[in-house]
Amino acid sequence: MKIKNLFYLQVNLLFILILSNIWDFALNRSFFNGMVIGFLMFGPTSFFWLVGNIRAVSLLTLLSIFEFMVMVVFVAEGFELGGVETTRKALFWVPYLVLAGVNCYWGLSIYSTRKGRLK
Repeated sequence: MKIKNLFYLQVNLLFILILSNIWDFALNRSFFNGMVIGFLMFGPTSFFWLVGNIRAVSLLTLLSIFEFMVMVVFVAEGFELGGVETTRKALFWVPYLVLAGVNCYWGLSIYSTRKGRLK
């Protein structure tokens, strides 16, 4: 496994185990709900970073694009509906949106450099 893939795996696990709990407690005053959502969303992504071959990275990129688009819809609907409580619920999804976008960017950059070397 390459060093960068290990770093990407560590970032995803740090988000799942620590940052999602802190974010959930700051907004909802509860623990482990955010971690369960984070594990369901980014558990497969973390596994693909662990595998680290080109097929896993391409599947990870497709999964991250899907997650990113779903999170954009959640956040946009929350802000579109208006109201204080709805905005707070929409803000809950922002860190998940950011991590999905970061995973997508990392996957696309790795895929494009490896694909360029294969030609």
